[in-house]
Amino acid sequence: MTAQDELRRAIQLMQNGQAEAAAAQLTRLANSPALDAKARAAACVWLAETRADRHFKLRCLERALEHEPDNVQIRQGLQQLRSAPAQPSHLPIMRPERESGRRMQQAPRVVGIDGGANGLASAVFIGGEGLLATTSYAVGAAAAVAVHISGEQEMTGAVVRRYPQHDLALIATPLSLARKPAIAPPGLIAENQAFSASSATGLELRGQLCRADRGLPTHWLRTNIHQIQMPDAGGNPLYDAQGQLIGLLTRNSDSSGAALAIQVSHILALAEQHRRDRQLLPHAAYCPACGSLTQAGRYGGGSCETCGAALLTNGRRASSAPDHDALRQLYGENAAQPCIHCGAQVGAYQGRCLRCGQAQMSPAVAGG
Repeated sequence: MTAQDELRRAIQLMQNGQAEAAAAQLTRLANSPALDAKARAAACVWLAETRADRHFKLRCLERALEHEPDNVQIRQGLQQLRSAPAQPSHLPIMRPERESGRRMQQAPRVVGIDGGANGLASAVFIGGEGLLATTSYAVGAAAAVAVHISGEQEMTGAVVRRYPQHDLALIATPLSLARKPAIAPPGLIAENQAFSASSATGLELRGQLCRADRGLPTHWLRTNIHQIQMPDAGGNPLYDAQGQLIGLLTRNSDSSGAALAIQVSHILALAEQHRRDRQLLPHAAYCPACGSLTQAGRYGGGSCETCGAALLTNGRRASSAPDHDALRQLYGENAAQPCIHCGAQVGAYQGRCLRCGQAQMSPAVAGG
């Protein structure tokens, strides 16, 4: 694997909410002679995102500017970080919510999220049933987060689905809304459209949508906000001048450092996909490791059939013997080459055996 491939992998880890794992790679890559100055600067910028510490971020961006002195975006981001007021290290203390099914007359513009992989984050209600949307980066592998509503209540929200490839996470709350949030029609979202991005920290950013790079998937909206300006771990709802939701700001960016947002129509489509999946698989459990729904625990399996991660014991059937026929079908046993470590023919995901989780080698490598 080349140093450039390692950098791409570290950035992917960050986008998937695995900041701690990415930090070690980015620290090494930030001064790697195998990378050019532009790539080392990019490593420093992403390294700044692994911690909420303001002074750490400043040091990382100063190093990035040393590697690439002519980078206007890094210079502007550094100036903004130096001049911006310090952000709170925690959300306000709130009284716990004791009502299990409270009905809200109107959805707040932004909701606070705490307890995820990357510190404070924002979220927004996307329907009347109390479902929140935030970023996969903000949540990471957490199964539950603290949800802060309008500076008044705090409650626990259950992470029910994550789509790392879209940087989206869905969180269920015990609330219901009397009125659904106002959603902007996709046809009215256009280049140069002004918006405000709300944050649970109290800061509001104002910007506009820009022309997207060629080849960028259509569900991404390109903004003129630099990722360094963002006040938290993302999930900031974008509202148009009429107060309609148009998207969700993420920590993803294009080659210039411009922050990308998920278009609201895409968020709603993935939420609907999740609803249908739950109808088809009512007994499936959520896998925090990959964000998918898993049925393995229902049949006595110990690993997620999608990523191979060990399942939580409270989601497994422990009172009866495993249903080996169902597990063979679920894991696709006998449909793959035997694992070189445990011999199981359950297949692999991202190069790791679904049964034992250990890395596989290609036949050419294994044979020497």
